[in-house]
Amino acid sequence: MPYLVLGIPARNEASTVARMGDSLEQGAALVGEMAVTELVLGYQTSEDDTLAQWRDRTTRIRQRVLECEPGARGKGLNVKLIARHCVEHEADLLLVDADLRHYEPSNVARFVSIAYRNNLDFVLPLWCRQWGHANSTNYLASPLLRALYGARVRQPLAGQMFIGHSLLQALNIDALPDDYGIDIALTMSVLDRGGRIGQVPLPGVSHPERPSNSEAIMRDVAAAMLTRVSKGPRSDRSDVTWPEQYWEELQWPSDLEASMNESDEAWGRLPGRTTPDTPGPSADASVAQTAWCAELAGAVRAVERGVSVNVAVDNLVEPFFAHASTRRRQVRPDLADAEAYVHVLGDELAQALG
Repeated sequence: MPYLVLGIPARNEASTVARMGDSLEQGAALVGEMAVTELVLGYQTSEDDTLAQWRDRTTRIRQRVLECEPGARGKGLNVKLIARHCVEHEADLLLVDADLRHYEPSNVARFVSIAYRNNLDFVLPLWCRQWGHANSTNYLASPLLRALYGARVRQPLAGQMFIGHSLLQALNIDALPDDYGIDIALTMSVLDRGGRIGQVPLPGVSHPERPSNSEAIMRDVAAAMLTRVSKGPRSDRSDVTWPEQYWEELQWPSDLEASMNESDEAWGRLPGRTTPDTPGPSADASVAQTAWCAELAGAVRAVERGVSVNVAVDNLVEPFFAHASTRRRQVRPDLADAEAYVHVLGDELAQALG
């Protein structure tokens, strides 16, 4: 019987970590005889009582805590700690971020059953965030994967993924990023290795937004992707695609935090950096779209010529948030139209890169 680790990377997540642990344990019960399950917390020293909240729970299945070195910082370190544990025990991994406010236990079985039934190495979710959020996913990671690999991967940064033990054992875990770039780096590693990838709709997931982290996330994701560009040719993974009209199973969240917008707040922290060639947040949407694709394609080409990844990332920050803010200021479209926009961005970027 497969051995399945339900892994939660956490730092400063006292408000959600216990509830997430309970949800995953309930999900483990739904997995039933598909796998033997273990709940693992990948913990970093926190300023709140994350660890106490975790340990005070009443547990139903085997669990353990893996702790990073004191003072360690970065989501990737937590994830790598859990991944090494899975390699040691020949376990599959369902990785779920600790900061999700609501996570249906049935999602555990959805991930696991589709992976085992279809013999998949890697499973990612299809879900919907508030309008104006998830900018690094929508306008950077997903379109750039399409342009670099030909792959249609909609949610590579969702903080939820299934990774089979055979794939984990084949990965160079130590070489993965220590920061927010870990999710996209894992996805690219799977694409590079020809891994079998599935994408499953997960309605009803609630994720908080942290505008203070938005630039850090964008930088880490861009750095991970451009670092991969610097290493040379990539395989054609046009075999990877999302299900037809997957958005019909989803809907816009009715979240009270929808008014808090990461792109606008991040743009506000970039005073004096606008240049005449960079559209601001009030620019025409089509102009901003074209400008952003040109900037991102230019960054890829620059890194291919040997320009430093750090320099290329620095040059992307302002146009990234200019485009995201311009996009968010449009009237919220139908969900199908919003999803189509991500599709179009990927196609335009692929065309720009030839």
